[in-house]
Amino acid sequence: SVNPPNEVASPTLATPFSDQVSLGYSWQVNPWLGLNIDGSHINYKDIPFRFRGNPFDPTTANIGGCPATGCRRFPAFGSFRIWDGNGFAKYSGVNVGGHARLGTKFELQGFYTYSHTTGNVLAGADEFRITDAGHQGDLRTVRDQTIDPYDPNCSACVGPLNTDQKHRVTFSTLYHAPLGMNVSGIFRYHSGTPYTEWAGADISCGPTGTVGQCKDGYAFDLAPGVTHVNSLRGGSFSQFDVRLAKEFKFFHNYGVELIGEIFNLFNSKNPANYNGNCGFSTTTNQCTVTTFNSPNTFAGDPGQGEQRLAQLGLRVTF
Repeated sequence: SVNPPNEVASPTLATPFSDQVSLGYSWQVNPWLGLNIDGSHINYKDIPFRFRGNPFDPTTANIGGCPATGCRRFPAFGSFRIWDGNGFAKYSGVNVGGHARLGTKFELQGFYTYSHTTGNVLAGADEFRITDAGHQGDLRTVRDQTIDPYDPNCSACVGPLNTDQKHRVTFSTLYHAPLGMNVSGIFRYHSGTPYTEWAGADISCGPTGTVGQCKDGYAFDLAPGVTHVNSLRGGSFSQFDVRLAKEFKFFHNYGVELIGEIFNLFNSKNPANYNGNCGFSTTTNQCTVTTFNSPNTFAGDPGQGEQRLAQLGLRVTF
């Protein structure tokens, strides 16, 4: 006998590709100031992704031996995964930057980016996962599920990607101070990334299903009133790092450099990994999870940048 399939390949699978349009302009304003601006628009197409694609069919409820939930769409098989090739994403962004040099003592450069990235493969345009538990931990229990297993390309299945940071700012400075000391710093900021508000239970058959009237066998359903995935935004990220260095020269090219650094000088908390499971109750028609909209990771956790951290170093040159 042949074992039931766990993975099914769709004939839509193809080689992913992208179309890109970019335009930029650089301007040397004067001998000490340079500016640049550029914009890009990218369409990513044929991105492969996987999803659980054997939901219950409510039209078969209590018919031909099917239970009250109905039989699965392919009743001879379990909850197998389908690999589909209709994933897509779009990126549009504008970047403005500048570099200034004031004499021989001071340098400053900075960048600001406004961008928007949408698609149906929320983990990223180079991923195959619809959701990513590393970004939103409460989705671990519904891994590889889509909010509409009947149509994973539905309009409600499309939203900002997990990596969508509408505003990004970077500033860096270098000052050649007296006594041969160099003082430098870098400031980084980006606005909050999106996450999905979901019901936390199987309350409907896809995003257009009537709440409480049918179930599709998968718990990844949007909370009532939510129109698409990744509709919420978490907190912003910011970090300011400073560095002080003093070099001592000895015989010929030999020398040592003493270095002191402080990361996240202002000890920004940088909350992330927000809980989007609202624990919707079909009895009270309300969310019941008290940690809904609360962050689970902060500065110092893996992948979140440092808490305030100071370190001393010594570098030998020869």
